Amino acid sequence: MDFADEHPETLYSVPPNVTFYVDDLEDEWTYSYKFDFIYGRMLTGSIADWPRFIRQSFEFLEPGGWLELSDILLDLKSDDGTVTPACAAQRWATHMLEAAAVWKRPLESCKFYREQLAAAGFRNISQQIYKWPSNPWPKDPKYKELGMKLLERKRDLVQTNIGPGIWTYENLGNGLSGLSLALFTRALGWSPAQLEVFLAEARRDMRDKSIHGWWPM
Repeated sequence: MDFADEHPETLYSVPPNVTFYVDDLEDEWTYSYKFDFIYGRMLTGSIADWPRFIRQSFEFLEPGGWLELSDILLDLKSDDGTVTPACAAQRWATHMLEAAAVWKRPLESCKFYREQLAAAGFRNISQQIYKWPSNPWPKDPKYKELGMKLLERKRDLVQTNIGPGIWTYENLGNGLSGLSLALFTRALGWSPAQLEVFLAEARRDMRDKSIHGWWPM
């Protein structure tokens, strides 16, 4: 959509039954209609008052409607003890949680969704926790695929020591600077140079296949 706005000479189309709105979810909702389904993905860190957001979602759902929330918890885990307190990837996650708390934009919001949904009036609440491998370390093909990225999508990774590419590392590891800069420098008082040195360590551990880490989703 942004590309179409910047290039009016191009042809751009969407399905006729799809409508886009630019709105602020944290404002008072003023829609003139209700929804059958509300879906939120990777909103953690974006909303300060989650109970309010969930209450408004409940109020704007039709009877029998559903709200689905999907988020990551920045708490790197392992089932075999290979994620230790010294692991830079886990230390990065801990610092991110600390910084987000300073800004009152919690990055661990998914820990409280169940109780907040119940408090808002939702029923038939279910929660599923999926393991998002930190890289292609798993032997199980399903989880290895979750940790891997298709070769043709990132061919330059063939030259690295992390194999044909990884979904999680591409989504998280290669975006660490953008994710971390404001939080570490403004909330925690780190210098950009200090941060980059630390992020190099975090990336190293994120792609280390001897560390059998996974992020809860």
